[in-house]
Amino acid sequence: MRNYLLLLALIIPAAGMGFPPGSGQGALSVPGQNASVTDTLRLDMAYSLVRERFPLSDQADMQREIRDLRIKNVNAGRLPGITLSGMAQYQSDVTEIDIQLPASTNGFDMPSQPHDRYQIALDLEQRLYDGGRTRARRDLENSRSDVALNQIRVDQHSLKERVNDAWFAILALRSQRAALEITDKDLEQRLREIRSQVEHGAAPSTAADIIQAEQLRIKQQIRSLTARERAAVTVLSELLDTELSADIVLQMPEVPGQLMNEQLEKLEKPDFRQRPEMAFFDAQRSELTVQEAVAAASYRPRVTAFGQAAYGRPGLNMFEDSFQPWYIIGVRASWSLWNWRTEDREREIIHIRMRLVDNQQEIFNRNMRMAVQADIEHIAGLRETIRTDQEIIALHENIVSDAASRLKNGVITAAEYIAELNKRQRAVINRDLHQIELARAWINYQTTTGQ
Repeated sequence: MRNYLLLLALIIPAAGMGFPPGSGQGALSVPGQNASVTDTLRLDMAYSLVRERFPLSDQADMQREIRDLRIKNVNAGRLPGITLSGMAQYQSDVTEIDIQLPASTNGFDMPSQPHDRYQIALDLEQRLYDGGRTRARRDLENSRSDVALNQIRVDQHSLKERVNDAWFAILALRSQRAALEITDKDLEQRLREIRSQVEHGAAPSTAADIIQAEQLRIKQQIRSLTARERAAVTVLSELLDTELSADIVLQMPEVPGQLMNEQLEKLEKPDFRQRPEMAFFDAQRSELTVQEAVAAASYRPRVTAFGQAAYGRPGLNMFEDSFQPWYIIGVRASWSLWNWRTEDREREIIHIRMRLVDNQQEIFNRNMRMAVQADIEHIAGLRETIRTDQEIIALHENIVSDAASRLKNGVITAAEYIAELNKRQRAVINRDLHQIELARAWINYQTTTGQ
C-alpha cells in the first residue's frame, strides 16, 4: 500500500487534499456502551477498537481455555487409574498332574483345572515416579499456548495495516472532494460574471456553456468520490466492529519533525523488540526447549504401584474349582535401556528446528530493516517534495488571479481560464496527496518498528 495514495490520485482525476476544519461532523456510536459518543476519531483509538473487537481477541480467550483443559488432563495422570474388567473363556487344554497313585489311595483323585474360566476384576494403578514426564508435558502445554497467543498478537498487529489503508483512503477521498467543492464555488462565481458579460454582449454565450459544463464534470466527480468514501468508511466500520457515520471526522496523524531527525540518526540500528513477532520467535524457542525436556523424560525409568481385587473361577489356587475372591498388590518398574538412538535423533530434530526459528527471525529482521530504510527515505523525499509543492501552488495562485482578471475584462476565453484553474487544482492535489502520503509513511515507520 506504499503507493496507494498515488494510485488513487491517478484513478480519481482532479481533486485536492486538506478539507477545512468543521467540514464534516459525525458521531462514533459504540455498541454496548451508553452515552459514548464523539465526533472525532483518532488513529490510536481505532487501533484499540480493532484490537478489542475484531474476532481475533476471542481466539485468545478460547486458546487459554484449551490450555487450561489440557493441563488438567496432564495433571490427571498423577491420579490413580481405576479399571474394571471382566472375562469369560474356554480353554481346549489345561495343566494336569500325571502321577500314578498307589493302590492304597483308592478313591483319591488328583486335582485338575477347569476348562472354562470366569473373572471380574478391579485394577488400581498409581504412578509413583515418571521421570518428570508430567511436569515436562505441563510445561509443554504452557509453551504451546504461549506460541498460539503470540501468533494471535502478530495477527492483531497486522490488522493495524488494514486500518491504515482504510483510514488514509478516507482522508485522501475527503480531501479530493473538498478541493473539488472549492473549485466548484470558484466556477460558480466566474459563471455569474460571464453571464453578466453575455447579457451586455461583452462575451459569447458559449463562454457560459463552457464553465457550466466544467461545473457538471466537477459535481460528477464529487458524487463518485462520495460513494468511494462511504465504501471506505464501511470497511473501517467492519474492522472496528463499530457503527461509524458517513461523515465521522478522522484526525490526521501528526509527523513530529524533530523526532524524525532523531530517528534518522538511529536508522543504522533499528530496534524491533516491540514487534510482536519478537515475542513469537522467543515463544517458539521456549517450546522447542520444553520439547527436548519431554523427549528426555520419556526415556527415564518409571515406577508404578498396582493392585487388583477380583472374583472368579478359578482363583489364585488354580486347582480350586469354585468361585473365589482374591487380590494382588505390588510395585512395577520399567526402563527402556536401548532405544536405537531414537532420543538422539529427536534431540537433533529439535536443534534443527531451533536453527530454523533463528533463520526466520534473521529474515524478518532483514525485511524490517529494508522496510524502515524505505520509510525513512520516503519521508525525507516527501518533505522536500512538499516544500516544492508550496512554491508551485504560490505561482499558480498568481497565475489564476491574473487569469480571472483577464477573463473578467474579456482578454481571455473561459476555456483558457479553466485550463489555468485546473493547473492550480492539480498542484493543490499533489501537495495534499504528498501531505497525506507523508503522514502514511510516518505511520508505516511506527507500525514497522512496533510502536
